[in-house]
Amino acid sequence: EGRPLREALAYISGKVLVYMTVGGAVILLGLQLQSAVVPVVIAARKALGPLMIVIGLGLLGVLRLRGSVGRVVSAWLRARLPRKGAWGAFLLGVSFSFTFCPTLFWLFFGLMIPLALRSTAGLVFPGLFAVGTTLPLVVYAGLLAVGSGAAGGLVEHLKRAGPMITRISGVIFVLAGINDTLTYWAL
Repeated sequence: EGRPLREALAYISGKVLVYMTVGGAVILLGLQLQSAVVPVVIAARKALGPLMIVIGLGLLGVLRLRGSVGRVVSAWLRARLPRKGAWGAFLLGVSFSFTFCPTLFWLFFGLMIPLALRSTAGLVFPGLFAVGTTLPLVVYAGLLAVGSGAAGGLVEHLKRAGPMITRISGVIFVLAGINDTLTYWAL
């Protein structure tokens, strides 16, 4: 009793650990560079607009985003991990964190990291990013675990709505990127 919840929390914890470690290291490095000589926040703000445009164009299918990393590491880890229990779920979360799809890669390093460099609470952003990208999977797994027939219907609705949501997201990213580019390149 309570085992699926423990395993879901362990999986999320594994992802949060990796994202916080990688993201925290990149953010701390950026803050160190900023305090040294390079105005990282200014450079990040100037890069953020064009990066959002690129991500938006990728979501719209105009550009093919590359940048998937960690597949070899992830496959190696998955082959050696225990498959059961909370410990296995935690290690699975760690393993899957090393596999960034191109969109997730650009969102994490191109959007979230520059935003984190601007914020006083920026070190929390990687953990929130990990939780946010994991919640849809956990909800779907929860529906499957309870045996709800809604899981199949949910998948069908998401399949139909997915392309439209992706296009809307792409347009929003392009418009926000144009706004940011005009704002921070004109300053």
